[in-house]
Amino acid sequence: MLAPVADMFRNDDDDIVPVPLRSRRAERADRRRLRRAGYLDPLQFMEVVAGLGRREAKERLHIFSLSDFRKAAGAEKWNRLGGLVEVAVDQIIRRHIDPETDFYTRLDAETACVVLPRADRKVARTRVTTITRDIASHLFGNSVLAGRRPQVVVANVALSEVLGNRRAIRTAVAAAAPAAAPPPTEPAAAQDIHRVTLAKLLGEPEAAPAAAPYSISGGPRHGGDEPVWTVMHAEPRPRPAAETMPAEAEWIDAELTQRALAAEVGGAHLAPETSLTLVWTPTWVTSSSSIGAFHARVIRLDEEGGEALEGVNAYADASPVEALTLDRFVATQAARELTGIFVGSRRIGLTVPVHWTSLAPRWRDCIRIPFEECPATARRRFLKIEVFGLNPDISPGILHSLCNPLEGLGCDVMVRLPLSVPEMIGAMRGARAVGVDLAELPEEDRVGDDELFARLERFRDAARRARVPCYVWSVRRRAMIERLVDAGFSLVNGAGVMGDVAHPMVTRQ
Repeated sequence: MLAPVADMFRNDDDDIVPVPLRSRRAERADRRRLRRAGYLDPLQFMEVVAGLGRREAKERLHIFSLSDFRKAAGAEKWNRLGGLVEVAVDQIIRRHIDPETDFYTRLDAETACVVLPRADRKVARTRVTTITRDIASHLFGNSVLAGRRPQVVVANVALSEVLGNRRAIRTAVAAAAPAAAPPPTEPAAAQDIHRVTLAKLLGEPEAAPAAAPYSISGGPRHGGDEPVWTVMHAEPRPRPAAETMPAEAEWIDAELTQRALAAEVGGAHLAPETSLTLVWTPTWVTSSSSIGAFHARVIRLDEEGGEALEGVNAYADASPVEALTLDRFVATQAARELTGIFVGSRRIGLTVPVHWTSLAPRWRDCIRIPFEECPATARRRFLKIEVFGLNPDISPGILHSLCNPLEGLGCDVMVRLPLSVPEMIGAMRGARAVGVDLAELPEEDRVGDDELFARLERFRDAARRARVPCYVWSVRRRAMIERLVDAGFSLVNGAGVMGDVAHPMVTRQ
């Protein structure tokens, strides 16, 4: 009986002062009122998590891991940069959380944990996506390390699972890492990445070196077997007869004029110092259960230290002429890679995106000529061109004849459409596949995995009715990758598969 009584008193200047008994509920209420926000050291962080109420304990712990960047940088460089990276990530997280309610910690220089107790699922998803994008843009920009682009691994786990389980965070990060391992480090010559400033791109063309690395003179006449990247759950779709196609004329001029005027009002234009970089996103081919294709992805950097705009975001607010500049850069470098694949007898498929406005009669040769210089066998076996940037406001006449300008290349044409309008699929004559890019989803359409998967299934069902296969780009979570593959989507890529690489190549078995 003495010990409990003694615990009710404390010694203060030799005076015995009684301390009233308090219930656990009152103690938890005090902890909530005294809760610290912003940055907390790991011990304080776990104390605050342990003091959360039942409702808040159901929230998610968001984990940002730079383990992939550490591996790509190497031990020596990481030892020099780890402190700077820690400060940069700290500043970015502070910028996107509410200092009055949210809190975060760093377990080490490469792992940060964030809790957003007052944010609903949609707001939390948006903040996590923004933090991830800003960290990647600030640390990586348009750089390539060891022949590939490192990525920020993002995971989330219930707060209740973290308490008492030291391995929960490490397990969550491992589960969120890309499903496929990055390719082995190649010689320095093979790590050179396609990068050029706009001023250089629009200047006089440089003379080709005497021994160009992609020269086919003296090379084998046959480029090997066709890569196994056939589509699934789709019947052959006959191409429309020439006499059934609408007259072409200048069917796109009015739309181009409107877009050019809108871009001038917006004032978003490429600058001479704008840097363009081309990387390749490894793509999972469902029919072969392997990475058998690579998707071209342009990175635009308007100023040193600025935000890197990747993929479709590089075309944001660009005028038709600026979109053509980006497409011409992508097509020229992709044609070089295509020739290299043919000469090297590599069984790799390439998908090359082209904005639909670049197929206007006055500009389409800028896209076709680089590929026309490649062997016809290479175009037929290894190349697929993807038309993107379409929206429901485009007239059906343009949609019907959109693939016509590319038929002479002898390659298949894919068409990327908005997820919200699967009814556009029926208007795409000549398209050999249709798909969506999750990076294009507007904010109001960014939903949870289950609802997103249901929408993708509806899009796939519409594609099946039109007898064309379906694909999905920019899938971040590995669990969603697995669901899409099991559902029969033909091509899938994104951070959940593997990070971008400098050149399309697969690991030799």
